[in-house]
Amino acid sequence: SSASASPVQGNFSLAQSLAQEILLSRPHSPTVLLLDEANPVFALPPGVHMREALEKIPFIASFSSFIDESSAYADVILPDHSPLESWLDDAPESGTTQAVVSLAPPTMRPLHNTRAMPDVLLEIARQLGEDVSSALPWKPFEDMLKASFEELRGQFESAASLDAGAFWNKAQEQGGWWDAEEKFAPPAHPLAAAREPLRLSDPQFDGPEKDYPFHFLPFESQAFGDGSLAHLPWLQEMPDPLSTAMWSTWVEINPKTGDRLGIKQGDLVEVASQHGKLQAPALIAPGIAPDVVAMPVGQGHTNFTRYASGRGANPFSILAPMVVPETGSLAWAATRVKITKVGE
Repeated sequence: SSASASPVQGNFSLAQSLAQEILLSRPHSPTVLLLDEANPVFALPPGVHMREALEKIPFIASFSSFIDESSAYADVILPDHSPLESWLDDAPESGTTQAVVSLAPPTMRPLHNTRAMPDVLLEIARQLGEDVSSALPWKPFEDMLKASFEELRGQFESAASLDAGAFWNKAQEQGGWWDAEEKFAPPAHPLAAAREPLRLSDPQFDGPEKDYPFHFLPFESQAFGDGSLAHLPWLQEMPDPLSTAMWSTWVEINPKTGDRLGIKQGDLVEVASQHGKLQAPALIAPGIAPDVVAMPVGQGHTNFTRYASGRGANPFSILAPMVVPETGSLAWAATRVKITKVGE
């Protein structure tokens, strides 16, 4: 789903369980938290109580390059390189029988006094010694990637004629490794072994329809994604393709709904659920169903540089902490709301 682009929301059940372990002080609950490319305080519904959980953790380290709602709770901040300064690798699911592994070396030297997150973890492993150090013996991260690709080389017949150095260089030159001639059996999906067909649960919504007559639909912003790019001023000043809005947010309402409630273009409206409320100007949008109100994700940060802080409203702040049973992800479209005009 577009609104669950954040990895925190994609693993919502795990994040929810983590918060509960910490808040209830269960045995073996974490005492150290590492934050990397995640802002759970902003991206999770208030019912998860992630903010309170972070306040209880004895030690937090963040690899963020910018202070945000979550890294503000960190005891130490170790800024990571930017993506252009970092080694990037992935093994995406191509959807075919062809195996694909991607690789990209840094395109520029680090501009500031930053350090790659994997290098920090490898150094910590070395200092821990014993089993941890022997399991992660590489230094730097580039050596770890080389070892991984050397192991991969034996799985490709087309790479058999290349030595380790040539295979590594070729992978960097073409951005990874794949071979259109070789075919691989796709890995068995866990559900493939099920004896019965997958049964999907009926839709469940938070909030009684008579009190909260509208479905609330947060959607990913074309400029800010899941909100992690809202601190970039050149994206803030880029007009939205449909609304032309800049440096702001809005609530999309069907024209018939607007006429019935006396809401015109630009009127300030309040959107309220059982878990909170927010205010934003109305955008009359014929493409929205009459029983739905929609809102872009990305604004509403309370602490994310001077460009994003205190700007607009965060739709995650009024969502119900509901889970999609089949996937464990956040049920981002399951919250009912009511809307009220509060000003011109």
